Amino acid sequence: MAVNKDPFVRSMRKNGTPHTFKGLVQAGATQAIKIGEICTWNETTGYFIPVDAVADSRYPLAISREEQKAAVGRSGELNAARYIEFYSCHPEDVFEFALAAAAAVIPGDPYTLTASDSQKLTAAAGAFPVAFIVDDDHFPQETNTTIRSISYGSFAFNPVASYWGYRWGKGQTGGSGGRRVITITSDETITENDCYNTLFLVSGATTIIIPTVKPGMDMLVLNTDGNDEYIDCNSSDRFRTVGAVLTAGHRITNTTIGNWCHILTEDADGFVVISGAGTEWATAGS
Repeated sequence: MAVNKDPFVRSMRKNGTPHTFKGLVQAGATQAIKIGEICTWNETTGYFIPVDAVADSRYPLAISREEQKAAVGRSGELNAARYIEFYSCHPEDVFEFALAAAAAVIPGDPYTLTASDSQKLTAAAGAFPVAFIVDDDHFPQETNTTIRSISYGSFAFNPVASYWGYRWGKGQTGGSGGRRVITITSDETITENDCYNTLFLVSGATTIIIPTVKPGMDMLVLNTDGNDEYIDCNSSDRFRTVGAVLTAGHRITNTTIGNWCHILTEDADGFVVISGAGTEWATAGS
């Protein structure tokens, strides 16, 4: 169960203060939030809610700096739907969280979310990392070479996964942060925040619908089973494939297992599609 505990440790930014913002939350009777919970934006459309699954790294992450109570207390605290303060998880802000398992960690070790716990992080072990260890205060002194195991770690958040990266860091989220991986098995209209630095693994006779083009969108799409798979765009946007600009609103398709395409924002009118080796992703009409 979540408890009120502010995890902020320090900021490595010049002014020494954390990057914060006001985020919209539901009424406390619908969704209570404790100080220090890792939260997602837009998993429940338009609101911040506490994480409860590893796969929640699909959504931009922020950390609550203010409590949203389930009910009005004796002091008359607000609990209606409102804006409360969040840490945006700027990459130079450092936070302390419990480790799912004590470990002799070293700076740079990757961690991911923990199922059913919004105040604990789990060693990534190949999963998409949302945060990285940054401190070495537990390292041995002088001649000892044994690194001590710790139960709490100091973390900086991966800008690919953070609300800061989504809102303020576009164009700065490459490098070792990695790509989010999203599995699609049925028709889905993906959200704008799905469209940055993401790999889609698609199976089944499936259509992915991309939202209106925005600067910096960057997606890889892989056909994993050879089904008839389609990628559709907004009716006013268009795809450029193999040098040809398609009619606005027309889809592209592929039916070959293992084939992939890289979809990038070209301009305000749409996307360029770069296909991998093999069969091109072809036009499929509207």
